[in-house]
Amino acid sequence: MGILEISGLTVDFATEGGKLSAVRGIDLSLGEGEVLALVGESGSGKSVSAKAILGILPPGARVVAGEIRYRGRDILSLGESELSRLRGREISIVPQDPYLSLDPITRVGRQIAESVRTEGVGGRAAAKMRKQRAVELIREVGIVDPERAYFEYPFRFSGGMRQRIAIAAAIAPEPRVLICDEPTTALDVTIEAQILDLLERMKRERGLSMLFITHDLGVVARIADRVAVMYAGKIVEEGLIEEVFYDPRHPYTWALMSSVPEVGEGELRSIPGSVPDMRRVPRGDAFAERNEWAMHIDRILEPPMFYVSETHRVASWLCHPDAPRVDIPPHLKRRIERYTAGRADLV
Repeated sequence: MGILEISGLTVDFATEGGKLSAVRGIDLSLGEGEVLALVGESGSGKSVSAKAILGILPPGARVVAGEIRYRGRDILSLGESELSRLRGREISIVPQDPYLSLDPITRVGRQIAESVRTEGVGGRAAAKMRKQRAVELIREVGIVDPERAYFEYPFRFSGGMRQRIAIAAAIAPEPRVLICDEPTTALDVTIEAQILDLLERMKRERGLSMLFITHDLGVVARIADRVAVMYAGKIVEEGLIEEVFYDPRHPYTWALMSSVPEVGEGELRSIPGSVPDMRRVPRGDAFAERNEWAMHIDRILEPPMFYVSETHRVASWLCHPDAPRVDIPPHLKRRIERYTAGRADLV
């Protein structure tokens, strides 16, 4: 059993146009010390799933079915006070945009210090401990002159430095699970690499378990142990990183891999169409209208999960034993080599 277990999670939004099914019965398991990447286009349900774990769904959204268990404890059954204690202390989040998550009129050191644990210590001693620990964390995330940085405001830092501050704030209460919600999206490639290096080091040194949400398969190949591909509120493929990258089986996974630009390639490939309106859940396979390999059955019946191996599962009728053989598109082979080039354990 993993440190975090999600079973049958279903999240609906109440909208003027009717019920919107944002997450449709997903199952996920995050192991101790593991990095699980949740990947998919915008609107696939990734961030909604993360917010459901933390109990911070926006107005109009609610969990209508399923379980979320942290170390065997059902998070959905907790009251607000219990959930507040769990947030940060056990499960913390690194947001996509630290400029929005950080208080612009509060010094960064204070924002980090307020999350530092000081059990058994009070008064001035606790305040001193919080400050010392905050300075240590600022140093730990690679910010020069941490004593001075402690007294600065967020606007004095670049985007990459603000993301480092957000990471320091997230790990200050020493959580066991860290949810990273698109933490490198707004950064250039050089700063992105530095942030990924930092997160990898944090995971290794602290034994953190990470749920890493992204749309970037290059990031997934760099940091993840396992990957779950999400489309239209459902998991469509999940497996070990070497399984999904060397032997992808779902046409949506192929499409995601194909849509990443490649140096020297003339025309940029894109996924035709768009994510369906989930106020009207499509019949059959939700990806069928965008899938050039779709069969008649895809427009009639939703595919179950087929197990390609003990750890690799795919929701596609192409994995049915009686389905016609469809090989991985040739242009994907170059990309697979590129994705895995930087991972010695995948070579």
